[in-house]
Amino acid sequence: MKPVRYIILLLLLGYNTLQAQGLTPQQRFEKANTLYQQNKYTEAAGIYQQLINEGYPLEDLYFNAGNAYYKSNRTGQAIYNYEKALQLNPYNESVTHNLDLANQRVQGFTDELPLLFFQKWWQQWEHLHTPNGWAVGSLVLFWLLIGGVLAYLLAARFNNRIVRMGVSVIGVVFVAYLFMSIYTYSSLHSHHTGIVMNSGIKAKAAPDQNGKDLFELNEGMKVQVLDATADYCKVQLADGKTGWIACDEVKRL
Repeated sequence: MKPVRYIILLLLLGYNTLQAQGLTPQQRFEKANTLYQQNKYTEAAGIYQQLINEGYPLEDLYFNAGNAYYKSNRTGQAIYNYEKALQLNPYNESVTHNLDLANQRVQGFTDELPLLFFQKWWQQWEHLHTPNGWAVGSLVLFWLLIGGVLAYLLAARFNNRIVRMGVSVIGVVFVAYLFMSIYTYSSLHSHHTGIVMNSGIKAKAAPDQNGKDLFELNEGMKVQVLDATADYCKVQLADGKTGWIACDEVKRL
């Protein structure tokens, strides 16, 4: 009987797996929400993370994943997901609030310096569109520019100042959109910041395990990655301290 029971168990597990695979991303997202409401935070976080890994980098998904990890006492993962959500929308007050709560759990947390007025202005301009939005705008403006140039050439004999001014304006806006599409894309994929995933990490004076200990990093700390070797990353804290730690200890944003 034991082999029969074993076969039946394998068949049931396979059936359940096929059922889970048959769910749409929206259904899985709703299932994770239900698990969260049932206080099954670890299971909910697992489904949210699967969706993220499968290529659904959505603001609400990162936010819910952060909440589930926070409730599961996985502070580093919670802060990482809140930061990813803020990359998509830095003005989401709910995400900012929950990130502040998570940072209160971080031992030795040092807050970042507040942005200056021109930095806030640039951030607002940067998030006027998504990187894809800037790129689509660039393409639209490019074809408008081509059409404007052709119209200007056809109307050149009449010295049409309105057409010339219109082409100039479109050209300037096109260059701005093109620059922003490249800038926002590179910023989104730069990965120069990261979150420390473990506690008690000793920052070294050199990229060597035997290097002198400088200070300690704990789970959830946000760091700037200044340099890297094959195994070690030079990181900087918000207060300016720098040191080398194993790159595996930092999850890049």
